[in-house]
Amino acid sequence: QVEPDLLTSCSKQLIGSKWIGVPGEIRGYEKAHKLYGKLPWADLFQPTIELARKGFPVPPVQGEYISYIPDENMTQPLRKLYSDENGNLLKTGEIVKFEKLANTLEIIAKNGADSFYSGKIAEDLIRDVQEAGGKLTLEDLASYNVTVTDAWIVPIGEYQMYTPPPPAGGFLLSLILNIMTGFQMKSPPRSDDEKTLFYHRYIEAFKFANGLKSHIRDPHFFSDKMAKEIMNSDFSSRIRSLISSDRTHDPQYYNTSSYLDSLGTTHVSVLAEDGSAVSVTSTINHIFGSRIYSSSTGIILNNELADFCGRANSFSPGEQPPSSMAPVVLKSQSKILLIGASGGSMITTGL
Repeated sequence: QVEPDLLTSCSKQLIGSKWIGVPGEIRGYEKAHKLYGKLPWADLFQPTIELARKGFPVPPVQGEYISYIPDENMTQPLRKLYSDENGNLLKTGEIVKFEKLANTLEIIAKNGADSFYSGKIAEDLIRDVQEAGGKLTLEDLASYNVTVTDAWIVPIGEYQMYTPPPPAGGFLLSLILNIMTGFQMKSPPRSDDEKTLFYHRYIEAFKFANGLKSHIRDPHFFSDKMAKEIMNSDFSSRIRSLISSDRTHDPQYYNTSSYLDSLGTTHVSVLAEDGSAVSVTSTINHIFGSRIYSSSTGIILNNELADFCGRANSFSPGEQPPSSMAPVVLKSQSKILLIGASGGSMITTGL
């Protein structure tokens, strides 16, 4: 259940309970563990539970943003989480603890993902969200399903690039790489003129990729035909022909907008001894997500529905938001590279 005119608010604040989407991460990890996991499920949670309960120093970047948590009714639980016993907001280096989250993770570790999507955790979470004015329901949590799909495979020189299909943003990364590969540079740029031309073309490729973001939509609701066409070498050749070596163009030329989507994510890449490779990007979208903190469960809620802003005029119940997230595995006959990035709309350029 969402407000029918939600996306008309995209130019305003993108925080608050109306932007919360169904949290899917725990269900996703459960599926991955059932398919490929070796360690007991509960063991995976113990380091995080210990860290959350004992606390850790506020990192510099987070310390910078804590001071910007607005002093409003809806953000009081979040401000309290990041405040000391005297009510002062924490600063970089001071200890922050997530004891409620540790309790929640202990239950999930013991009883599995079902304990998050139904039962007391779900009831407490939904109560906190609805008290903050949110539309999320117990049915939304209980009906959440994980979809397992094959990775899209894109040839990039001697490598095969494996990346999730839409609504993830990996296919735009493949477009940029294919555009640059087509310029057939035989050696790294050395002279100032060569470097200038290289980075000019690179930036122009980024602009065209940014202009195609509206084609990142959930394939269960929209055809992925256009996304597949974008990955085609003929398409990258057409885009390459539109890149002028001696000038730039107005934003309309690239069909770009000034909208920046999520500003914060985290990424982990793991390569195991047996050759198993995991590249995973996680997010609650903006920094501190929706700014809604469930004091019963210790969970900071996302503002994932804001990812539809700048990319859609409307969306349907159950539709996954489009995303710039692009976890990638690059593999040749003798080498393997796992890569991902944070930074929302800057993920693709960062990679």
